[in-house]
Amino acid sequence: MELPEKIKKDLEKIEDEKLRKIVEDFSYKFIIDPGEPVGIVAAQSIAEPTTQMILKSFHFVGISAQQVSLGLPRLTEITDAKKKMKRKYMIIRLLDEYKNDLSVAQNVAKKIKELLLEDILSSITIDVFENKIIIVLDKEKLKKEELKFDEVFRILKKKIKKYKVENDKQNIYVSAPKLSAKELYLLKEMIKKILIKGIKGIKDVTIHKEDDEYVIYTIGSNLLEVMKIPEVDYTKVYTNDLREIERVLGIEAARAAILQELVKLYEQQGLSVDVRHFMLVADMLTWYGIYLGINRYGLHAEKESTLSKAAFETPVSIFVRSSMMGQSDKVLSGIDNVIMNQPIYLGTGLYDVYFVGNKREDKE
Repeated sequence: MELPEKIKKDLEKIEDEKLRKIVEDFSYKFIIDPGEPVGIVAAQSIAEPTTQMILKSFHFVGISAQQVSLGLPRLTEITDAKKKMKRKYMIIRLLDEYKNDLSVAQNVAKKIKELLLEDILSSITIDVFENKIIIVLDKEKLKKEELKFDEVFRILKKKIKKYKVENDKQNIYVSAPKLSAKELYLLKEMIKKILIKGIKGIKDVTIHKEDDEYVIYTIGSNLLEVMKIPEVDYTKVYTNDLREIERVLGIEAARAAILQELVKLYEQQGLSVDVRHFMLVADMLTWYGIYLGINRYGLHAEKESTLSKAAFETPVSIFVRSSMMGQSDKVLSGIDNVIMNQPIYLGTGLYDVYFVGNKREDKE
């Protein structure tokens, strides 16, 4: 498409040759014709290569036990804005002054790995006669994790505020005289999950040497807490949890991450799709200021058009609800007009064309 005359004249006014070239290239690349059905074109352009995508594909990240979803499972996670991901992971890079130091990388890895009480237990039992929970710590595991009995006791006493926590230098006792046997069992399960050290959610860590720097890979994700670590370069921390990015860094960061993930996903599969189609998808998923999936509870729930909602899923309930609420539909979108058997207001349907004859000849 040719640039409008006004933009051409504005470009001529720019004195810097490099800047003018950048603006000109950008304008030619991103300007589209009026009435171009960008949504439909993007949907077709993404959907066609998606049919060639491997249905289930994984690659190992850092730890051999950690399979990360690729292919359609990962695409579904992104477009449905899944709240619970099965396979979260992070890639953590250190600051320039620490990235070549293995000892620093090892210390950071130790610092962030989640350690729960159940990981250092020898046993945890219930005394139903005295309504007590008896915690026996494993001395070997304590030594391995560089922990002392008194440290663990202090952490438990601080976190279990509602009940009495005591020790006899050998075992730890949690007294809960008013609880039933069932409630005592539930309390025991909760106590087992108390965080003793590390960062909540980081299940395992491993260190890889990439070129000249040491990079930490994790199973699990906790972006905010990892970014607080002084040795970590917070500008280069990566997580595949898009909802966490939205929560910690905001919706614009989430949009950029969605775009990056989509581009990377298709490149890994050897599929070529113009980045502008992915940009449109990323814009739509974050359009309302929050990350919404393409489903009946996400983007389609935000639509004003009853016909557009009904064309997606559960038409009967949508029509009943709309009629009860007295809602109207302006029939503006492509879907609405297809349902109503009317021309779509896109492309050639955007304009009404009339023939205007010679007025003098008409009079004669």
